[in-house]
Amino acid sequence: MFDLSQADLEQLVIHKVGNKMREEGFIVSPGLCRLADANVEELLLKYFLSSFKDKTVYKFSHETDLHLHEVYMYASAIFINKQVFYEQSVNILKHLYEKSSHPQVKGGECYLAYLSGCVVEGQVVDAVGIFKTENKDNYLKVANHGNTFALYAEQGINIKKLDKGCLIFNLESVDGYRIALVDNVNKGNEAAVYWQEEFLHLANVQDEYFHTQHYLDCCHDFATNIYGPLHQADKKDQVVFMNDAVAYFDQNREFTMEGFIQSVVKEPELAAQFREHKEMFDQNQGVPPAESFSISSEAVKTVRRKLKNLIKLDTSIEIRVKTPAESDNAGYIERGYDAQKGMHFYKVFFNAEE
Repeated sequence: MFDLSQADLEQLVIHKVGNKMREEGFIVSPGLCRLADANVEELLLKYFLSSFKDKTVYKFSHETDLHLHEVYMYASAIFINKQVFYEQSVNILKHLYEKSSHPQVKGGECYLAYLSGCVVEGQVVDAVGIFKTENKDNYLKVANHGNTFALYAEQGINIKKLDKGCLIFNLESVDGYRIALVDNVNKGNEAAVYWQEEFLHLANVQDEYFHTQHYLDCCHDFATNIYGPLHQADKKDQVVFMNDAVAYFDQNREFTMEGFIQSVVKEPELAAQFREHKEMFDQNQGVPPAESFSISSEAVKTVRRKLKNLIKLDTSIEIRVKTPAESDNAGYIERGYDAQKGMHFYKVFFNAEE
């Protein structure tokens, strides 16, 4: 886990990077950026750091030798001697340009920042930030000329949404550092991989947050693709299964496979299928199996926020089934079939409307 609320901006440089396939080139800043206005610095920190909401932690990886990883070596040089920050920022810019060869990759400003006061795993550490702006928003500016007003259209950066970014924390250097990631652009297409995989070449740090989130993702995949189709489990049953899974993680500090099976899966046949599915899920994700681990409450909160717990019907009606922590009334909804209408139905029991 990391806390960026007390981070300070010590050094900043702004370069420009284009798409290599389109031969757009890059523009190197002549030097560090001087921020005389404290308000601008505050806005920049908000722009750089407020998008780091996902607590998943990564590290640099390389197929043979971590010392052959370009960004790892550039960041290491900076952490050893802050005086080479500008020089290494140019190396990072050139490496980013080399990896910006997909036709859908957009050009933009590349910011490199040296930050202090970052708290990671309870330790106060420095960080190197790499941020990229790819999209501009249109703004209206009102100008006062005597007794008249004029409107002008300008393009600028929306500081509420960072396009791409990473924070390289000076922690666990031998293991590839600890890195936070943001990528709000190009999700769902081939260009999305260039920032995380081509440029940074990251791997997950398999800590308690990772294992908790990974296991709950496996539960959701199982409920959707195995429990539902093979056991004729309706949407309500799938929602209840996920709610029970989240409740187990919420109510326990340590995860064990046997404890989870007994509390959530229960049925022997379903338990065997769940074990098999978990093994295949781990293999497909390239994750070593974990029979026990400490549970991350932050990961549970993240997954719970993503769960809609909705039964969506083709009659434009939605039914929300609350989690066990909110209510234990999932038994008050039943599913059936009306032969006369030729339609399925849900029957909901209640004492009074709220």
